[in-house]
Parts: sequence; structure tokens; C-alpha cells
Amino acid sequence: MPTDPPIHPFETLTTSQGLSVQVDEAMTPIVRDLWRLGYSTSGCCQDVGEATAGVRDKRDAPLGYGGDAFIDYHRGWALLKLPIPDAMRFVAMLAETSVFGERVRHRWRPGAWRMNVPLEPDGFDDSALLHFPAEQIPELAELLHKQ
Repeated sequence: MPTDPPIHPFETLTTSQGLSVQVDEAMTPIVRDLWRLGYSTSGCCQDVGEATAGVRDKRDAPLGYGGDAFIDYHRGWALLKLPIPDAMRFVAMLAETSVFGERVRHRWRPGAWRMNVPLEPDGFDDSALLHFPAEQIPELAELLHKQ
């Protein structure tokens, strides 16, 4: 199956299983430290709206998602995708910090995170999607580096 071209500058990292993965440059310190701390990740993006627009512009076939409203809604939002148990443990850790506690505990406030688990016909997806303002990437990277 062909993959979409990278939109953001990226670094290639090697997982503990020896797989090479492309990680958006701004997200690289976060992913490295999540792995160091024992979390698994299955995806990330430093700006979901911008990436979706970029992929849409480069594809010959429609995405099946990513209309203008989707792109506008997701511009400026970063994404981390983690298995549900790791996501829950990660959010619980963040909830205990002064910088991110309010952001992960209270939805729909300025700076708050959007977190969900997609529902599928036979139950929940295995991974949680953690969207957060991309402007928080440096703060998150700094906090994780100190853990």
C-alpha cells in the first residue's frame, strides 16, 4: 500500500523493535522521551490541519476525509497516538504536573487537550488520539526530558 508523502520535515528514528519510522521534526524529542519512559506510540503529527491539507494537495485520489472544515478545525493542533493503556498512564502523569494538569483535566478551555478513542462497529479502537495545541510542543518536550 503506498504511503502519503511527508509534509513536515522529519527525522527517521529506530524503534526498540528495530523498525525505522519517520517522525515529524518538532515531535521527535517527545517521541524519543516517551519511548525512553516506556510508552509506545503509533503515530504523531506536529500540525494535523496543515499535514492534511498538504497530503490532499499532493494526492491524485481523494483522501476520503480532510475537507476544508476538517483542515481548518485541526490547524495548529499536534497529535500523539498511543495504545489506550499507555495514553491513560501518560495523561495521568500529565494531570499531576503544574504545566499540563489543567490542560488534560478540563476539556474545552483555552489550551485544553482533545482526547478520544475512536468507536468502531465492533468496539473501541486500540489507540487513543491525543490532540493538543502545537504551541505546547516545546513545553511538553521539556517536561518529558526532565522525567
